[in-house]
Amino acid sequence: MKQKFNFCQTVAVSLLFCLLLLILINYPPVRADSLTQAQNVQAGQTALFTVELRNETSASHSYTPTLAGLPADLGISFTQNGPLVEKVDIPPQTAAQIVIRVETKSDTSVGTYSGLFTATRDDGLMLQMPLALMVENKYALQITNQSLNLAAFSGQEFTFDLTAVNSGAVAVSHVALQTEVPSKWIVQTDPVAVDSLAPGASVTFHARVLVPPSQVAIDQPLALTVRSDQVSSEDAKVVVRVQKSPNFLYGAGALTILVAAGVFVYFRRKGRR
Repeated sequence: MKQKFNFCQTVAVSLLFCLLLLILINYPPVRADSLTQAQNVQAGQTALFTVELRNETSASHSYTPTLAGLPADLGISFTQNGPLVEKVDIPPQTAAQIVIRVETKSDTSVGTYSGLFTATRDDGLMLQMPLALMVENKYALQITNQSLNLAAFSGQEFTFDLTAVNSGAVAVSHVALQTEVPSKWIVQTDPVAVDSLAPGASVTFHARVLVPPSQVAIDQPLALTVRSDQVSSEDAKVVVRVQKSPNFLYGAGALTILVAAGVFVYFRRKGRR
């Protein structure tokens, strides 16, 4: 009887061991084998964290990445080999890397921010790993004065001024105004660039923009950015109201007068007959 009990106990332990081994083979924990847990980033730039996920099961699984705990105004996205992704599909017995992109703003407060990265597998298993983002503000450019609305005629030139200040702690180099305009518009700025801008110093750019004669009447938005080798300002927006050239209006008015005069002369002569 005792031998029979020992035999049953041995069989039970063996079955339990086999069951645990089967669970570990088919449902191993999600791993993050390569993660840069802390990043220093200049305010206005993007921090990159790399994560490697391994699927050691015998079946394909999808993984949903999330990142929580950082300020709400920071931009968070995930990429795999370039394109943005919301889920990552990993075949059995393979690994895949994803990149966590955290976009800060030029006015993001200096400090250390803690976040929690989570990768949730389609069967509910999760990995949670902390990361730290240290935001610095050695370099900073801000647009302090600009026009919001401008008016122009097709075929003619309009101008505007924009002032930017170095609000960082150190000098920045090769400061220039970048203007996003339609393809046929021609932009000239004075100065073209500033070699160096000291902390607290400002620069005013005078821009001349030539609108092509073919431009139709439109309210055209323009994006303005002040860039340097180290950092860029937040984009500023200006709306340009483009109207048809006044020369066209003068020509149309003159043509109307000529037509009216011709009609008057025609009926006057006809009336004399």
